[in-house]
Amino acid sequence: MHGFVRYFGLIAAILSGMVLGGAALAQSNDTRVIVPDLPGGALVSGCYRSNNRIYGHYRFEFCLQQRGTYSVSGSGVRCNGRLDWTGRGAEVSVQLRRTSCGNGVAWSADTMTCRPNLLLGLLGLIIDPNRPVLSSLTCNYRPAAGSGEGPTRFTVRRIN
Repeated sequence: MHGFVRYFGLIAAILSGMVLGGAALAQSNDTRVIVPDLPGGALVSGCYRSNNRIYGHYRFEFCLQQRGTYSVSGSGVRCNGRLDWTGRGAEVSVQLRRTSCGNGVAWSADTMTCRPNLLLGLLGLIIDPNRPVLSSLTCNYRPAAGSGEGPTRFTVRRIN
């Protein structure tokens, strides 16, 4: 009977975890819960592309995933780097890691903060009901000191 109660409790815990976001339960002497490995802001997790070129030359894309990445291309340059991000409330803070682009140039370790653009998201939802509401972000981009560029603001749209 004791084994049945433990087995029933395990099934109830797994089902509860599935209902509460897809968590799975691993059983050992210590009970451990497996949770999504996102730094926060799971509603905005996904990949985005800038709607226009930043600094007049560069197309900018980034992915807010467990292992965040970004890509910059334009003017004969292609950079693929890593980023760290955290979500806090409606805001996402992103820290780009400096990355070599080849040919003696690198993309600097810049920062940006992004917020959901609900107006564009709602308009997009009217046009395409299958589109996620949080499909657009407005980002304030701040280059690292000494890069010769100033802060800029742009919007990005979700690409997946």
